Amino acid sequence: MEKTFILNGQEVKVQDFKHAHDTVSFSYQGQNYFYSLISRDGHEMILDEKNGRFKAAVSTLSKEGEAMVIAGGREGILSEASKKLKKGAAHAGGLKSPMPGKIFKILKPHDSDVKKGETILILEAMKMEHAIRADKDGKVKKIFFNVGELVQGGVVLAEVES
Repeated sequence: MEKTFILNGQEVKVQDFKHAHDTVSFSYQGQNYFYSLISRDGHEMILDEKNGRFKAAVSTLSKEGEAMVIAGGREGILSEASKKLKKGAAHAGGLKSPMPGKIFKILKPHDSDVKKGETILILEAMKMEHAIRADKDGKVKKIFFNVGELVQGGVVLAEVES
C-alpha cells in the first residue's frame, strides 16, 4: 500500500507501508526499512533496525495533525497527508505553545488559583525556557501535557477559567 506523508513541508510517498503492533516497515526510493519498538517511555522510545538501536521521540499531534519527530539527532515535522485533524477539534481559549518544545516544569497544577501573568508551566525550546503565563485571573481548568512530553508549536498547553 502506498502512503503519503508530509515531512518538513515536502510530500513523501512510501510503498508497502505496514504498521503492526510494535513494528513499522516500508520501502522508499527503492530501499526497504524495518523498525521494531524495543521500549517506550511517554513520547520517547528506543527503536531497533538492522544497523542497531537508536532513540527517537514523537510529540503529541498538533491541531493541524502534525507531530515533531526527533531521531538520530535530526528534527522534523511530520504529518500523514490524509489525516490532518480538523481545526474545530482544537481546544478553544487555551494557552498555546509558541513553538515546538518539551514540557519542563508545571508550576500551577489543575485546580490551582492563578493571577493574570502568573507562570503556569515552563516550556523548554531551543535550549531556552519559556514561561506560559495565565491570560486572566482564575483557576487552572486543565493541563494537557505532562512534564517531559514533547509538544508542537501552536497546541493548547493549559486552560484557565474565570
